[in-house]
Amino acid sequence: MNYRFTGRILFFLWIFLAGTFAMAQQEGQKTYKCLVLDGANLPIPDVAVVLKGSSKVFSSDEKGRVVFQAATGQVVRIGRVGYNTVEITLTDNLQLNVQLTGSAGSGNEVVVTATGIKKEARRLGYATQTVNASQFIKAREPNAVNSLKGNVAGLTVNINPELGHAPDISLRGDGAPMYVVDGVPMTSDTYNINPDDIETFTVLKGPNATALYGFAGQNGAIVITTKKAAKKGVSVDVNSTTQFTGGFLAIPKSQNEYGPGEHGAYAFGNGKGGGINDYDYDGGWGPKLDGRLLPQYDGEYNANENYVTTFKNATPYTGHIKPTPWLARGADNLNRFLQTGLLQSNSVAISTSSDKTDVRFSFGNTYQKGIVPNTSLNNFNFTGNIVQRFSPKVTLNTYVNYNRQSTPNMPDVNYGPNSLIYNLVLWSGADWSVDDMRNYWQAGKTGIQQKFAEYYRYNNPWFMSYEWLRGHYMNNLYGYSTLSYKPNTSFEFLLRPSINAYDFLNTEKVPVSANTYRGENKGDYREDVRRLFQTNIEVQALYHKNNILGFLDVNGLLGANVRSFRFNANYTTTNYLQIPGIYAFSNTRDAIAATSFNSRMKVLSAYYSLDLGYKSYANLNIVGRVDKSSTLPANSNTYFYPSFNLSSVISDYVHLPEFVSMLKVRASYAESKSGGTNTTFTPNITGLPGNEYGYAYLSPYDGPSYTFSKSYTLAPTYNNNNSASYTDKLVNPDIQTAQRKATEFGVDIRFLQNRIGVDITRYHYKNTGIVSQGVSSASGYSTFLTNGNVYTNDGWEVAVNATPVKNVNGFSWNVAANWSTYVKKWVKNANPDNYSYDGTRVDLVYGDAYVRTPQGELVHNSGGTLLRVKDLGVSAKKVFGHYDPDWQWGITNTLTYKNIAFRFQFDGMVGGVMEDFVRKKTLQGGRHLETVQGAFGVARPDDETPAGSYVGEGVVLTGGNITLDPVTGAITNYSSLTKSKNTQATSVQDYVTRMADLPELDMIKKTFSKLREVSISYMIPQSWLSRQHIIQQASVSLVGRNLLYFFPSRYKDLDVDQYTQSNVSGLQTPSTRSYGININVSF
Repeated sequence: MNYRFTGRILFFLWIFLAGTFAMAQQEGQKTYKCLVLDGANLPIPDVAVVLKGSSKVFSSDEKGRVVFQAATGQVVRIGRVGYNTVEITLTDNLQLNVQLTGSAGSGNEVVVTATGIKKEARRLGYATQTVNASQFIKAREPNAVNSLKGNVAGLTVNINPELGHAPDISLRGDGAPMYVVDGVPMTSDTYNINPDDIETFTVLKGPNATALYGFAGQNGAIVITTKKAAKKGVSVDVNSTTQFTGGFLAIPKSQNEYGPGEHGAYAFGNGKGGGINDYDYDGGWGPKLDGRLLPQYDGEYNANENYVTTFKNATPYTGHIKPTPWLARGADNLNRFLQTGLLQSNSVAISTSSDKTDVRFSFGNTYQKGIVPNTSLNNFNFTGNIVQRFSPKVTLNTYVNYNRQSTPNMPDVNYGPNSLIYNLVLWSGADWSVDDMRNYWQAGKTGIQQKFAEYYRYNNPWFMSYEWLRGHYMNNLYGYSTLSYKPNTSFEFLLRPSINAYDFLNTEKVPVSANTYRGENKGDYREDVRRLFQTNIEVQALYHKNNILGFLDVNGLLGANVRSFRFNANYTTTNYLQIPGIYAFSNTRDAIAATSFNSRMKVLSAYYSLDLGYKSYANLNIVGRVDKSSTLPANSNTYFYPSFNLSSVISDYVHLPEFVSMLKVRASYAESKSGGTNTTFTPNITGLPGNEYGYAYLSPYDGPSYTFSKSYTLAPTYNNNNSASYTDKLVNPDIQTAQRKATEFGVDIRFLQNRIGVDITRYHYKNTGIVSQGVSSASGYSTFLTNGNVYTNDGWEVAVNATPVKNVNGFSWNVAANWSTYVKKWVKNANPDNYSYDGTRVDLVYGDAYVRTPQGELVHNSGGTLLRVKDLGVSAKKVFGHYDPDWQWGITNTLTYKNIAFRFQFDGMVGGVMEDFVRKKTLQGGRHLETVQGAFGVARPDDETPAGSYVGEGVVLTGGNITLDPVTGAITNYSSLTKSKNTQATSVQDYVTRMADLPELDMIKKTFSKLREVSISYMIPQSWLSRQHIIQQASVSLVGRNLLYFFPSRYKDLDVDQYTQSNVSGLQTPSTRSYGININVSF
């Protein structure tokens, strides 16, 4: 697509080629090369190499290699989380080989902080957690960030099983963190990140750690450090994984005893209402599938013959279709329709390093074949990373990443006729076989009329998969260039321009005869085009000096950034097709409809950071940033973000018991505000043709929301006339964006020579948001936007690393565990009601309920029907619980014996409730298994009679009118009423559909756990490889992901993994297990 990419690529190439000049060698400095290995002689990535007496920090790459400049006689400290630290005095030997033994860490490890600055963990006054990405490139996820699930305390990753859909991520329950690559912010759906290019993930938790990023970092950040070349000569790394799906963790199950219809009656006439309940029907309330003769969709048609079908509960039907046996031909239709999925990932990285230049290029491709037929996704990545050392003083690091996502068809699961789950599970019945529908065109009507069992609301699944196509094509370009100048050992100056752009095309081909919520089934074609382009130009000045006046270490940073953002989107659709099968706007029958959106934003920023270290006693970090946004109101478009962080390693100056290896305490305070932006974008298509169906794809945005702006709304063209309406929203002129004040305390303690490490964090957020309040229509407005809705978020996080067994006869055992909890409560609810008010939880789940006695018995009316609170004219609600979990956890065990490694991970959550939408709809449609079990199953045959025979369990109250408490819904005059057992019969259909109407009986607890991953790896012995001089390292692994799902089987119609922070589920493609093999070879 034409997005002026040519000019922008030329701009990037200028960055890529900038800085080609040389400077003199820094006097007295030498270049040292170090290889860091573990006890099994395997490379250790992300090892911190710290020049003692200096704040300079270097880190090793994925091959355990690190290059640094230092003077002979200097002492370097080498360590990493999980390993003991060693100190080495440098000599004239410029090649160092270092072996580290396992531990829980000593506090000397390096952490990548905001803007890419590396610091020793012991100096940090806020919570971070670093995860080595190498553990995620064997058992693969299609999206790299999915792998963080269960590995970081406080990080919620709601994994989306849909093809091409990014996970929904939240940090500390308060919004999505930003993504940062090598210190540079990135707008991304995270599919454009190749896991094989990632060295580490570092999660900076909250505004205390990310104040340098301003409003973009108010929810924290996921900092990605990419791999760079560091080994002299040329090396090639190949990583290949193939995984197949093998069984379902969660899939809706349906009863196959009763077919479609209403109250036991069904006869096919034309599938559009010409028969008895033969259109827009419930899939499970029809006659029993017992072989009786009924006219059906595939019966023989004879215009000269009249066939009469009689029912106990409906008028006899006379038609021309010959009745045939009514059987469950479609038992297990969903399972038989779905196919084995595939995930193939192949990556090749080529790197070379010399004294002056490090170059790394990688090519990666991930191919997914979906479990829905004719669905797939190709994801191609190219990455280039070049480090040019012109002299010890001048270095240029350039990084570029190009990503291409493409698929001709991506399935849609949103509720509606466009969804396979809607058609296969919720509403259609077991009277038809998915195998018989594979030839989905009617004879003689190819391209004009689909074949199915119904022709008003539902669709043939094969027809949907091969004709109703949703294409997705996306190009991503991201990169930066960092020019570093170090005039001496104390100062460094950086210039870092970066680019982030994508163009995006989604298409939807709606074939003629596709049944939708629209009136005519004439087909449509639509295109959704979105383009984003943004640049950041950043300058920094850094200063570091140790032992000033004999006691003070100083690290300072001054920086400025200019962010320029542009985005536009165009959504265009036909208004029915003129000619079937021609998908072009020129083929529209009626006038084309379209909507467009354009946004521009410029943010000017300045920031500073000052680190003060007083001997070994304490480290103080003071941070501040000012942002000025072009899209906020002129009187409130400039915000200041302060942060104060204090840490102290007590064990450095207080004698502690011998079993305590290190004790560090920390505290921090920060303030942040939002920038009036939205993280994702989807077009507003209200009123356009076809807006009732089709998925709303969320693309990364991070652009202005224009919440405070007054605007006109254009209405769709009607009768060739256009219209517009002015906003009905009144905005407080003194309004400010949402703000947060964050306080955090923590302790990091290591035991038994660093064999056990525990990091505990306690945080408190006070958030002030924006509220919309109603105003008198006489003002000309309906809502008033102002600041309000103050709430707190209090939480705990615990991360544990331990080595119970360390290299005992070649055997080691490492454990990493995490636990987190948080609770959000109202301080000031600007729109309170009887249930949500000051002091209550923000995430309360409440809704309509049934009338119950004080003993909890369901109350029925005289007709045997469940009595709802609202039936008595009372608006009382029932509080069902809260949707946020009580706590979340994860634990990973890694056992190694010589060259064999066994890794397995469990994670899950405890607490929280939500409404099971799949359960609700399958109960309403009669397809749920429970509708044929127990007392329901006994009474189901009598649904064909006018009265039915099901008697609901509960009571009837007589002797006067029932009165209810207006808040709780409790019966207030119970003592004056007469209670008797309900004996009035009704049909199962009437009883169950009313039962499922309210959320009370569809609520489920979200407590679950999963065996997330298992891998068994074998590292080919070096003694075998040394016989030839080509392969340097090789391993093979057997892997599995999402292997076990511990959840009540009654509710395994969905995977709650996707809805951990939701109060109601949606529809989803069944979640699956996957098994495969990984091969990794280095040359």
